[in-house]
Amino acid sequence: MHATGTTGMGTRPSLIVNHRAGRGRQQPAVVAAAQARGMAIRHLTPTVDAAAAARGAVRDGADVLAAAGGDGTVSAVAAVAVETSVPLVVVPCGTRNHFAGDCGADIADPTRMLTALDTGEEHRVDVGSVNGRLFVNNVSLGFYAASIQDPQYRHGRLRVARRHLRRAVLGTGEAVTLTTPKPSRVVLPSQALAVLVSNNAYFPTIAPEGALRPRLTGGALWVYVLGVPAGTGMVGTRIARRVLRLLSGRAQVAAWAFNRQTITVEAPRIPAAIDGEATQLGGTLTFASHPGALRVLRPPSVDTPTTRVRLQW
Repeated sequence: MHATGTTGMGTRPSLIVNHRAGRGRQQPAVVAAAQARGMAIRHLTPTVDAAAAARGAVRDGADVLAAAGGDGTVSAVAAVAVETSVPLVVVPCGTRNHFAGDCGADIADPTRMLTALDTGEEHRVDVGSVNGRLFVNNVSLGFYAASIQDPQYRHGRLRVARRHLRRAVLGTGEAVTLTTPKPSRVVLPSQALAVLVSNNAYFPTIAPEGALRPRLTGGALWVYVLGVPAGTGMVGTRIARRVLRLLSGRAQVAAWAFNRQTITVEAPRIPAAIDGEATQLGGTLTFASHPGALRVLRPPSVDTPTTRVRLQW
């Protein structure tokens, strides 16, 4: 990201709070800090979701939106911020906080992000969309999307994801054919288990615990096709070892970049995940990158850390 300038505190900043995100551990401190600043606060309820709360805040005059929650909450508020050209402050209160980390938020101290309202730097970052719906992280099709829609997922994420992955590898689950343009030099895995379309590139791995996008300003979306070699669908210890390797990110991956692309799903609806939120997609999916569409505020002191590498040869 590059800074486009500094900004003082908006005259009507509003905080959108999801108390269910991240088991609600960080939210009380964030709400207290926001109250001390005199911010308007809107709490999500079973009848008021993040997008509705954000739109209500803008209608009431909010000129800065702060999203306190996980990736799903931030994504929904970000969509409203893009629609209304209102800056966004990302306050990480979720379980993984992928977008918050990638856009430079202080994961260890969410309340610190509110200082961006004083002398914060504004950064323009990219977003993606699928059939007009905005996403800040990715859209997933395949075993992961199916697993998060399993009623048991919240009670045992790894166990449920492993079960759905095992079904995919063994070929005992469901299957659908996808059609999309692909560079001729890219070789697909023999057996595809998931398709991920991401807002900018993930490095060095797309494994859940290793997700990292060094840039959110590349102006491109990336397709990742995750799979395993032919003949993997065998029972016994071999399949167990392969499943574990896949979960740790050492499977076959094909990847390429694009600005706008379609994926045709030969089914009316299949499980999908948009920024980790369960949904259904099908038919023709039109993906597009929107460079610099989102205005993000962050404290000027939140910098990229330095590191030392000992190189041997």
